[in-house]
Amino acid sequence: MTRFYPIYVRRSDASLEVQTRTGKQKNEPSPEQLDRTPDAKGICDYYREIGPDEVKHMDWRRKLAGMLLREIGGSEYADRATNSILHEFPENYRLYEHIKSRTDGDGTKSHKSKNHSGGGHDRQDAYLYGHPMGPKKRFRSPADYFPHLLWLVSDQAGDSNNCSCKICCPEELEADKTATAAAAAKETKAPAATPVIKKEETPSNTTSTGRYAVVEIPRHPTSSTPQTASKPSTPILTPTQRANTAIQRTNTPQALVPSPLPQPRSIDQQLDSQYAKFIFRPGELVWFNKGTAWGLGVIVRRYLQSDMRCYIIQPLSHPFRTPATATITQEVDIRPWLAWSAPPCTFSYLQNHPIPYDHVDWEGLLNYKYGNNGDPEVDASILAAKMVDTTYTVFGLLRKGTHPSGYEESHWNGIYLGGEKIWCGEPVRLRLGSGSDIMVITDILERKAPTPPPSALSPTADRYDAFLVGDIYTFRTADVLNPSAPPNLPSNTYLPPRMRQDLTWRNNSTISSLRSIGFWNLVSVQTRLEISEIKGRWYESSILFPIIHDPATFEKALSRGEISDIGTWINARGDSSNLPKAPGERKADRVEAFGQAVPVGMRIVDGIDPPPMPQQQQHVMSLGMDQAPEPVLDPGLMPEGTLDDYLNLDGMDADSLPGFGSTYGSQGDGHGFFG
Repeated sequence: MTRFYPIYVRRSDASLEVQTRTGKQKNEPSPEQLDRTPDAKGICDYYREIGPDEVKHMDWRRKLAGMLLREIGGSEYADRATNSILHEFPENYRLYEHIKSRTDGDGTKSHKSKNHSGGGHDRQDAYLYGHPMGPKKRFRSPADYFPHLLWLVSDQAGDSNNCSCKICCPEELEADKTATAAAAAKETKAPAATPVIKKEETPSNTTSTGRYAVVEIPRHPTSSTPQTASKPSTPILTPTQRANTAIQRTNTPQALVPSPLPQPRSIDQQLDSQYAKFIFRPGELVWFNKGTAWGLGVIVRRYLQSDMRCYIIQPLSHPFRTPATATITQEVDIRPWLAWSAPPCTFSYLQNHPIPYDHVDWEGLLNYKYGNNGDPEVDASILAAKMVDTTYTVFGLLRKGTHPSGYEESHWNGIYLGGEKIWCGEPVRLRLGSGSDIMVITDILERKAPTPPPSALSPTADRYDAFLVGDIYTFRTADVLNPSAPPNLPSNTYLPPRMRQDLTWRNNSTISSLRSIGFWNLVSVQTRLEISEIKGRWYESSILFPIIHDPATFEKALSRGEISDIGTWINARGDSSNLPKAPGERKADRVEAFGQAVPVGMRIVDGIDPPPMPQQQQHVMSLGMDQAPEPVLDPGLMPEGTLDDYLNLDGMDADSLPGFGSTYGSQGDGHGFFG
């Protein structure tokens, strides 16, 4: 059984009641929302408080503890980030779940929660109540609440203006005519409609003072001079400095200038930079629907056929079996690797002995040397996916040079980071900052350490360090007083097209329903981060949200404007392997990262051309319909049909799945795999 280290939070700003115009109001769902009485159709739609011993409650506290340790624990506590847990929420904060179920016809049946994002009901979302602004200001996910928690444990003054969460600091924008007039008198070029930030944030650098131990973790002092975004250099930041840089706001009048976007250098890169094209990419590790359950595989080819986006996927397995490829013609049947958490292995031996894929005695497992209670192919795919998650491969060399310190520096156009393919010029999710901050990559840099002299006693492997350089943005919202005339926002022409179009889609939903508009706020330019600080690819909420969630949940969330950042619902690289802060092992090419989990000679094909037809099929076309022989299917493109080829977990208790063991968001909608 995993041992968890408790973290105690001694400060809270929550209240059980709030004062309104009509009197005091309980800071919780309304009595109507708490009513479990089914409607005329027998559907129950209600809220219930989650107990501290329930899995979902512990899942939130564990994820928050992990994020907190990564931000302020330093390297001394890095190994505890995945097995720490808040002893309890800050006082008076309470977790509720919204349940909509067709099975609770009597209004009394209770269902245990699975994790923070789903369970066995039509709808089962969790919300944290307690914010002093009242029950309408609730937190929707651990990542949503984390900036507020970080402020609680680190701010000396307890001033909510210093909090960067979406509730305390919505950064309302309005046209300040007084400021505009003053600016015009100073002969500036600012137009009258230019919005200004109504609420200023102070730099979030109080976590390094070490004077207020509200969390029982020793603090690590850092430089007293915070780095500002106006410096031209891009130094490598320490963990605490990185956290401060991501949420730092400058009080100087000089505005940050976004960096130019790199231009696509290939057809694939151009396709992946466009909105609503292919979601998934060649060489990526993905979950795919095998019929009765979900499997793990690598995309070896994608192509267009009659306007359908098709993918050929090679399932992962052990060295003694080579499953046939599967052709998927609907993107709803594919999930990113980080969308779910991998379940435990089926063999008890592998559950009790966490052995890497390359060190497993697969022949012994096949011969039942370690018991007969598992499926070798299922376990091979799980361990192979975790192995790939710890690797990285750079590609598309742009230029190379030597640093004055002797390092060999190479600049690349792309990188396979864990299970995902990432291009220069696109956004990635970050571990630092608010939890939903992103970086638009302008450079992928790799450094190779100087080669030891020939007189060295023993040869050593080349040592590489990889970094991403780019501009950091955080998502902000502004109130909309008149939906027909929303406030002017800062220009977003510097954002990648996918981000711009996704933002337009989200705002079309929130302006009318929530009287709110969102924008990406630039907080740092040309910042250099180690690849261990990257969660993974950024996905459009407008595209992935309806795929990850069931249609009914999506439509209801869309009508309410409750389309949150999809990144808060999925994991980060390294979560499943419990190595979230490790840079990983460098692989020379992408196929090498999959090792013996894929067939020898497997190729990953770029482009979107369909695969060539088998010769016999071409011959059929030339003969004509009335002369066609018996059809012959290409076995290399046929999905497997036997039970052994499925990862069927339908009968497993979801409480035993490691969604409780993943680090950030995880998703479960009743599929064969979920965490």
